[in-house]
Amino acid sequence: MSPHPFRRQENLAEISDVNVVPLADVSLVLLIILLLLSPMMTQSMLHVRTAAKNAETPEAADPEPQLIAEKPPEFVLVVDLGPGGMAVGDTLFTSLRDLAAYLRLVLPGRGDRKVFLAPHPDVTHGQVVATIETIKSAGASGVALVQTIEEGSP
Repeated sequence: MSPHPFRRQENLAEISDVNVVPLADVSLVLLIILLLLSPMMTQSMLHVRTAAKNAETPEAADPEPQLIAEKPPEFVLVVDLGPGGMAVGDTLFTSLRDLAAYLRLVLPGRGDRKVFLAPHPDVTHGQVVATIETIKSAGASGVALVQTIEEGSP
C-alpha cells in the first residue's frame, strides 16, 4: 500500500508536550477578574466616619459650643535595667517580683500597655530575658528593647 499523498509519516507520532495555551487563557481570565473586583472589594471594606448629619441642620446646633476636656497624654513606660537592679522613672526595684507587683498596679490604668526595656550594656542576656518575661507576665501588651541616651552625652 502506497503512502497517502496528503499525510506525512512524522505527523503520526504522539505529541507528549504539555499544552500551555489553555493554562495561559485561564490565567489571563483570572487576572482580569481580579483586576476588576479588587477596587470594588477595597471600597466595600472602607468605613469612613463623617460628621453627624444633625450637626449641619440649624435647629440642632447648640447656641453654646461644648468644650471637650482632652485627656493628658500618657508618658512612655520605660524600665531601665542595670547591673544593680531595675528602675521605672525614679522608683528603684532590686527584684523582679517587686517590679512585677508595681507593673500589675500601673498597667491596668493605662490606655497603652506597652513597656519599653532599656538594658545597660553590662547586663547579661539571661537577665534581659528574665525581665522581659516578668514584664509580659505582669500584663504588658508588648515589650520593646530600646537604648536610652544620657542627657549631656553626644
